[in-house]
Amino acid sequence: MKLQIPTENYGKKVRQNSPQPLQVAQPMLANNKQEQFVLKVSMYSALLLAILGIAFGLSFKSSAIVFDGIVALVSVGLGLLSVITSRFVYREDDDVFQYGYVRFEPMVNLFKSLILIIVCVYALIGGVEDILNGGYTLQIDGAVLYTLCAFILCLVVFVFTRFFAKRLDSEFIGVDNVEWKIDCVLYFGALVAFGAIVWWDREQQSLWTHYIDPILLVLLSLFLAWTPVRIFLANLKDLMMIAPQELDNKITEVMESISVEYGFEDYDTHVAKSGRFFMIEVNLLITDSNAKMSVGEMDIIRNKIEQSLEIPSYKIWLLVSFTANPKWL
Repeated sequence: MKLQIPTENYGKKVRQNSPQPLQVAQPMLANNKQEQFVLKVSMYSALLLAILGIAFGLSFKSSAIVFDGIVALVSVGLGLLSVITSRFVYREDDDVFQYGYVRFEPMVNLFKSLILIIVCVYALIGGVEDILNGGYTLQIDGAVLYTLCAFILCLVVFVFTRFFAKRLDSEFIGVDNVEWKIDCVLYFGALVAFGAIVWWDREQQSLWTHYIDPILLVLLSLFLAWTPVRIFLANLKDLMMIAPQELDNKITEVMESISVEYGFEDYDTHVAKSGRFFMIEVNLLITDSNAKMSVGEMDIIRNKIEQSLEIPSYKIWLLVSFTANPKWL
């Protein structure tokens, strides 16, 4: 007979006579509220950038700036998607999603990183086409003012989201931070191009000034594309349930120690990661010496495994099974 002992965690319904999960949930709820606040700030900042771009573009009759504002509107939609999803990831399981809502996080991050990759590829293709077509003359006056305002806004939001991404260990905020980083670098590159043109050739009579902006665009898009590609691959691994090597090594180390301490004949483990959450399954093969182990003693072993992993309990879906038949390993 296979006895399964799950830990108290984010995915299980809490009984009213069990105070420990409620205590554990407090930092979870606090972090989730902070995460949603940061995501909302990022979303509203993107909306401000969109309004700024469209207003400047229409005022100076620049289709490029208007397009930049429209791209920012897309970011608003992605930000709203993150805010909505953030509300669900800690929600308890139900009859439809019986393993909880944890799979939504890597799905959203995968989609957002794909959009960022497309933006980088689009910028790369546009820059190459402009170079092949002989470059272009920049509209300095309105473009410089808009780019400076946009850069300052993006820089402030980038620093803000970077701080909370590290503090809350949130991949949602981390992906948003990458988006603001890309915007910062692109706007800074445009300011460098404008500065070079104003300094050396304000009238843009020299042929080389026509190539400054597209060349910078190509270089920056190549440089920036790596980060969203890395995020895309990491979340793709989560959706494919590829075992994270560090966690796999850690649980193996823990179970080697537990097996020696309690005399288990063998064990088997399965690990996976989904966004910020970890799914861990442990199967232990008992022997004659520990076959009469009580449920309380099994709970002690379960607690030792959980504590040894050094991961907050609300981020783990831990299942520990005991069997006397190797078939169930």
